[in-house]
Amino acid sequence: MYQEYFAQSDHLIWPLMGLMIFVLFFVGVLAYVFLGLRDKDKVDRMAALPFAKDSESENHPNIPSQADGRVHP
Repeated sequence: MYQEYFAQSDHLIWPLMGLMIFVLFFVGVLAYVFLGLRDKDKVDRMAALPFAKDSESENHPNIPSQADGRVHP
């Protein structure tokens, strides 16, 4: 029953296109992770990004400074 519906449907291309876009994106991300991140220096720089010193946060009152580690009210 479903085979007859899908054989006659003109809209079957859209789910197939969505599936192909997803698969291509997924394979691209996997290729970047396994092939693009072979350089240990690049991985170390990316791993340290959340801890990088930001010049904007030094004078902001609600962000703790590096010196005392406390949030100022």
